[in-house]
Amino acid sequence: MNYLDRISEFACDLQFKDIPVKVVDRAKWLLLDSFGVMLAGSSEQRIIQLSQTLEKKGSKGKSLFITNGYRGDAADAAMINATSACAHVLDEGHKYARGHVGTYILPSVLAVAEEVGANFESLLTAIVIGYEIAARFGMACRVHESMHPSGTWGTIGAAAAVARMLKMSQSDIRSTMNVAAPLMLTTSWQAATQGATVRDLYSGQGAANAVMAPRFVQAGFTGCEDDVSHVLGKVISHQFNAQTVHQTLGVEWELLRNYFKIHACCRNFQSGIDAALALIKRHQLKSSDIEKITAHTFSIPVRDNAEINPINVLAAKESFPVSLALTLQHAICDQSVFTTEKIYDSEIKRLANSCTLINDPDLDALMPEKRPTRLTLQLKNGQNVSEYAEVAIGDPSIPLTPQQLDFKFDHLVQSELGASQSDRIKEAVLNMSYETPTHQLTQLLARAK
Repeated sequence: MNYLDRISEFACDLQFKDIPVKVVDRAKWLLLDSFGVMLAGSSEQRIIQLSQTLEKKGSKGKSLFITNGYRGDAADAAMINATSACAHVLDEGHKYARGHVGTYILPSVLAVAEEVGANFESLLTAIVIGYEIAARFGMACRVHESMHPSGTWGTIGAAAAVARMLKMSQSDIRSTMNVAAPLMLTTSWQAATQGATVRDLYSGQGAANAVMAPRFVQAGFTGCEDDVSHVLGKVISHQFNAQTVHQTLGVEWELLRNYFKIHACCRNFQSGIDAALALIKRHQLKSSDIEKITAHTFSIPVRDNAEINPINVLAAKESFPVSLALTLQHAICDQSVFTTEKIYDSEIKRLANSCTLINDPDLDALMPEKRPTRLTLQLKNGQNVSEYAEVAIGDPSIPLTPQQLDFKFDHLVQSELGASQSDRIKEAVLNMSYETPTHQLTQLLARAK
C-alpha cells in the first residue's frame, strides 16, 4: 500500500476505543501542558495586538482566541493560539522528529472541534492522529540546517487531523495532505537565534494553514499525486523515508516519546541547564563564586546558540551562555528570569562572557538519542566542579512526573486566571466525560474581553 494511502486510512478509520489508555492519558497531558503555555504566552503584547487586529478585521466564528475570550474563525484562532504556545519557548516537542509537534496539532484541531461542535472524545482522537502523523513526517526527513522546523512538516499532520475532525473521506484526507505540503513555510533558523519574533509566527501560520488546507480541498483545489514526498524530500530536505512514516503507524505510538519542558529556553542546551542546577545544589554555589564556565557539548549549540549579547528576551532564550548565566545567578531557568532587566544585568554579562562552548565529536555521535553537555565551572577559590547530563529532564528516558507537570501548569496559569480556575481546567482535562462538547472545555480558558 502506498504510504499516503496508509496514512490517510489511519486518519480516517482510527477509533477512540482502539487507542491505548496510556496514549489517551498522554494526549490529555499534552492538552493540559499546551493550555498552560498558550495562556502564559498569550499575555505578550504583540500577540494581543495581532488578536485585536483579527477581531477588528471581522473574524467570525466559534473558536476561542486565548488572548481575550473572543471567538472567531477557526484558522485565526489556530494562528493566535499556536503563536501563543511557543512565545515563551516552553512548548513540548519530539526529539526524533526534531521539532515541536503539539504546537500546531493542538491549536488547529481544537479550533475546528469548537467550530463543528465536536465532543472531547473526538478532540482527543484527532490530537492522537495528528501527532502520530506529524512526528513521523519529521522523523522521515531532515529539514535543511538553515530552516526552522516549525511551520513545516507538522502542518501536514495537523491538516490530516483537521480533515478527520471534519469527517472527510480517506481520499479527501489524502488530497488534504498533498495540498498542505506545498503550503509549508520557508522558515529561517537565524530568525530564532537572533531574536526575531517572526519565529513565533512559524507555528501560528503553520497551524492556520493546517485549518485552511481541508477547506481548500472542500472548495475544489487539488494537489499533486504525491507532493508530500516531493516537498519533504527535495524542497525543504534532501531525504525522505516513506517507510518511517507508515511502518509502525497504529502499533507504536510516537506521542509516548514526546518531551515536556520546564526550562524557558532552547531545548538544544537544556541538558547544560540541568547540569548547572545540579552543581548549584551539590556545592551550594552562588554566581559570585564562579570565575569561568566551560561547556563541552554537541555541535548545534556551539554553532547556533553561542551569542553572548542578545538583542532581546527571545534571543536570550536562544543563547546557551546567557541562559546558563541566568540559571547560575537565580538557581532557576523559568520564564521569571527572562526579563529585559535581568538579561542585561552586569553579573549576567560577566558570566556569559566567561563562558566557552566546545564541540565534542564524541557527544555529536550520541545525537539524536542524547543531547549531552559536560559542564565545568572554575571557581574563584581555584576549584573546578563538573557535571555531565546526557539528556534534559523531561526527555522520554527521564519524563516529568504528573506532579511536575501539575506544578508547571499551576505556575503558568495561576498568574493569568487564578488558582481556582487553574484547578478547574486541570480537573476538566484529566477527568472530563468524553461526551462533553469541546466548547465547555475551552470556555474555562476564556479571559474577560
